[in-house]
Amino acid sequence: MTKEHLNFIGLIKRANALITGSELVINGIRTGKVKLVLIDSSVSENTFKKITDKCRFYHVSYIKVSQEVNLGAAIGKESRKIIGITDAHFAKALQEKIDKE
Repeated sequence: MTKEHLNFIGLIKRANALITGSELVINGIRTGKVKLVLIDSSVSENTFKKITDKCRFYHVSYIKVSQEVNLGAAIGKESRKIIGITDAHFAKALQEKIDKE
């Protein structure tokens, strides 16, 4: 992920179109609210499996982000490891930006 991607995630935060935290994201996946999940690679194996299994079951895309990228800093909250994007247009735009890299 580049600085441009992180800035875009910050824009999504300012638009109030994301949620953070594993339990909130899992509930958002179940209810169909979350359209894209960003997972920091430093999360535990158990948490990673729990989130990715939910994503696969409910057909939600997810992106594993390297540890060097600080997702928390992008949204102004340190130590955030899991982010769920709730707006379909923002999720699609971010996915396309990342796929171009």
